[in-house]
Amino acid sequence: MKIILNPKYEHLRDYLTHIEEHFDREGREIFRDRNVVRTLQVDGLTLCVKRYGQLPLRSRLAVKTFKASKGKKAYYKPLSLRERGFESPEPIAFVKYPKGWTKTTTYFVSLHSDYRYSLAEVMVLSDKEREAVVCQFARFAARLHEQGFLHRDFSAGNILFDQIDGRYHFALIDTNSLRIGRPVSVERGCRNLAHLSGDNAFFVALAKEYAAARGANPEQCIDWLFDALNKQ
Repeated sequence: MKIILNPKYEHLRDYLTHIEEHFDREGREIFRDRNVVRTLQVDGLTLCVKRYGQLPLRSRLAVKTFKASKGKKAYYKPLSLRERGFESPEPIAFVKYPKGWTKTTTYFVSLHSDYRYSLAEVMVLSDKEREAVVCQFARFAARLHEQGFLHRDFSAGNILFDQIDGRYHFALIDTNSLRIGRPVSVERGCRNLAHLSGDNAFFVALAKEYAAARGANPEQCIDWLFDALNKQ
C-alpha cells in the first residue's frame, strides 16, 4: 500500500491506510460508472472518496512505467488550483493498493464540497439568477484561462457553485485532466466553454461575458463557441 497524505490530515493516516475496508462497508454511494464515488464520515469530516476502476492492460502498463495515475493527478491538480486562488475541494490523500504486477486499486480522497448546485442545474434557475450566474462564471472562466488552467473535462457537472454573501462562488472537481501551463488563448478558451450544457441564449450570454472579461471581440467568441458546439 502507498499513500500520499496531506500533512494537514496526518491524524487520519490510520483510517486512510485502511480506506479499502472502510469504502466497502461504510458511507453513501453518490456516483457509479467505471469509477465509484462514496462519502464517508470520520472525525467530524465528510470525505469524498473516489475509487478508480481498472484500466485496460495497455494503459496499466503505461501508468506502471512512466505515466502518473489519475488518482495521483487528482491529488496534485487541486493543490495547484488552490495555490492560485481557485476553489476545488481540498485534497486529503491518494492511496494505492497493488494487486499483482500490473493491477492496482487507487483511491482519491478529498473533503466533500457543501456547494449545493452544479452548473448542470443553471437552466432551472430564474432568469435573474441565471443571468447573475452566467456573468460571474464567465469572469471565473476567463481568470482561470488567463492563469494558464485548461480543464479538458469542463462539463457542467464538474463545476459546483453556491451563493455566499451575495456573490456566486465556483469550485472545480474531477480535475485530473486539468492542463497547467501558458495562458489559454481566447479562441481556445471560447471553444472550451462548449463542454458546458445549456440553450443558445445561455451560450450567447456566456460568450459575450467571457469576451468582455478578456477584452475580446464578442461576436468572434460566439462564432468560436458555436463552431465547437457544432463539432461535438
